[in-house]
Amino acid sequence: MTAANPKHQDLLARRLELVAGLSALNAQALKLTQLLAGLEMEVLRLELALKQAPAEGELARELLDELRTAHESAEAESGRQSQCAGRIKTAEQEIEALDRLLQQAMEREGRTS
Repeated sequence: MTAANPKHQDLLARRLELVAGLSALNAQALKLTQLLAGLEMEVLRLELALKQAPAEGELARELLDELRTAHESAEAESGRQSQCAGRIKTAEQEIEALDRLLQQAMEREGRTS
C-alpha cells in the first residue's frame, strides 16, 4: 500500500479501529452523563436539606461543605464531559475523512459503493 493510493481493505480496517474507538468514547460520555446527573441530584438534595435545617449550627455547616464539594465535583465532571464531546467530534471527523478516502479507493479499483 502506498500513502497516495491506499487499498480499500486497509482503509476498512482503519475505519473499524476508528469506529471501535468512537464506540468507547460514546460509552465514556454516557458514564459521565450519568455521573453528572447523580451529582446534580446530590446538589438538589443538599439544597433541600439546607432549607429545612436551622440557619446556623453544625448541621448547616456540614451541609454547606457537602454542597460546595458536590458543586466542585459537578463542575469537574462537566469539564470532563466537554472534553469527551470534543474527542467524539474529532473521531467522527476522522471517520468522515476516511470514508471519503475509502470511496476514492473503491472508485480507483473499479468498485461501487
